[in-house]
Amino acid sequence: MRVLLTRQPAQAGALEARLSGAVVGGEAVEVAFLPLVDFVLTGGAEADALGRMSMQLIAPGARGVLVVTSPNAVRALRGHDFGGVDEGVRAVATGPGTAHVLVAASPGIRVWTPPEDRSARGILAGMTGPTAAPEVVEGLWPPAEGHAVPIAWLPQSDLARPALADGLRAAGWDVRTAVAYRTVPYPGTPPWRRLLAEGEGSVAASDPVVAEACTAAPDAPVVTPAQLSEAEPGTVVLLTSSSSAEQFAERGLGPAARERVRLLAIGEPTRATCVRLGLPLAGTCATPDAAGVLAALAGLG
Repeated sequence: MRVLLTRQPAQAGALEARLSGAVVGGEAVEVAFLPLVDFVLTGGAEADALGRMSMQLIAPGARGVLVVTSPNAVRALRGHDFGGVDEGVRAVATGPGTAHVLVAASPGIRVWTPPEDRSARGILAGMTGPTAAPEVVEGLWPPAEGHAVPIAWLPQSDLARPALADGLRAAGWDVRTAVAYRTVPYPGTPPWRRLLAEGEGSVAASDPVVAEACTAAPDAPVVTPAQLSEAEPGTVVLLTSSSSAEQFAERGLGPAARERVRLLAIGEPTRATCVRLGLPLAGTCATPDAAGVLAALAGLG
């Protein structure tokens, strides 16, 4: 069973490693890539804002919670001298992969990840309301009388939905957002702005700390959008983000999904995007990890 991931080989990590060679329905899984989106550094006022956020996070006496929903946010912060944060700064990450990159960049930082729902909903549940995680909010939220409003730093993509920031603000957090990177069609230009690349100039390639969890897979096959019409019938395309789904539709690949390949959404937000775009989904992963993907593959029959 061939599975095409809609990201580039330079993003390969635990997901690819655990999928490759796994057996589903008696078939070994073969992983390949169909890169559709890329990530580039910001400039101008956006870069200045991210630089100020980095300085605030590493300042002596800093307190609050750093919320990261993508390893790319950490990689972008690293371009602004982000490193060891003060012990008063805690962190929330959407999943273990993002947490790994964050700990590599700032050793010793305390990182909490949602135990099940690795989405904006899961983060909100861990930072607000009756299910808030004590290791995240204790001593910060809800603020005691006379105490400062707790800060939540949120570096994110330019395409990030407002639900997370709005939900935290509504619950009483002082949310400070910054555009950490921009999501663009693959490949991003100019090359030196790319966050992920296998050649010189990329943040991941030039920074061994954040490259640790970004293992390039030079031997994995790469399929171009033009080649998708020649894919073996039954090939599975794993849409790894809403932006990938949007690029899939924008590049006119919908007919291939109806004739040759089966589309799998990595999670609920991506599924909703596919529904909006009219892309025919064969299934949706319950969790955005290898276990969730393998379960969804098994359900395809």
